[in-house]
Amino acid sequence: MKKLLVMTSLVLASTSMMAMDLQYYLGAGVERVDADVKGTFDYSIDGESGSFSGTESFKDTGLLLKAGVILDKTHRVSLSHRKFSKDETDATTILGSYDYLIPMNEQFRLYAGAHLGNTKVDFNYMDFDMSGLTYGAQVGAIYDITKNVEFELGFAYSKYNVDKSISVSEGADFLDANLELEDSTSMFAGLNFKF
Repeated sequence: MKKLLVMTSLVLASTSMMAMDLQYYLGAGVERVDADVKGTFDYSIDGESGSFSGTESFKDTGLLLKAGVILDKTHRVSLSHRKFSKDETDATTILGSYDYLIPMNEQFRLYAGAHLGNTKVDFNYMDFDMSGLTYGAQVGAIYDITKNVEFELGFAYSKYNVDKSISVSEGADFLDANLELEDSTSMFAGLNFKF
């Protein structure tokens, strides 16, 4: 009986997937990000000691690449890659996204969705990196230029679970630091090629 139930479920699932309208796409564009990096530092160097903390804004424009599938013209699932570099600091993010597409007319759609992935930040000048979970939401608009080419403009907000603590000491001198990537806002524009 269980085998029959499993087989029936598989047949029904595969039949419904075959009935779905699937449209694959590749996309490329530019993304402007504004991320906040928080740091706290305690130190003692040559008898001089103290502590300080602050938040610095990391702003850069980078290339956004993505690939995905549109399901029944109302759902979009994608995987994207973006890399930003500034002042010997590199940030790379890989995200999986889901968007609900809201058709306004034959050529224009709005969307809202969520994303989840991983971000890695390399501080080349300090020779260490940190990585962790990235999650957030995005909204935007898509305009069909042709049947297979669309222009996309969107905004995203991301939160990060990306932080790292380091301690360095030599004799009586020490440095304790904690760096944390807090959140970011971004705006992106690009072209998607559907096939």
